[in-house]
Amino acid sequence: MDVNTIRLILIAVLVLAFLVIVLRRTKESLRWVLLGEEFGEKGERLARDYDRLDQAGLEVRIERGIKTSFLFRRFSKNLDDRVAVYVVKEDLPRAEDLLNRS
Repeated sequence: MDVNTIRLILIAVLVLAFLVIVLRRTKESLRWVLLGEEFGEKGERLARDYDRLDQAGLEVRIERGIKTSFLFRRFSKNLDDRVAVYVVKEDLPRAEDLLNRS
């Protein structure tokens, strides 16, 4: 095998690995639906709702703050108190029902 053939094979392997990683992450992120996003005091109430949903056995996740690079951090000081709650698509009707009951 010459050097160009080896390079071509390595490039093909890297492209395939990249596609597999991107497709898996896309599939995983499409499972989740944003249930709510709030700032400040409303965000803390949303965090309490997250605890209730978690205790009810639903598959939920919470994000706090906004992830920013060190270059943009000084512009995002008012976004540090952000709270976002995500729920799996299949559990969305049950989560909305549970939140509407109380």
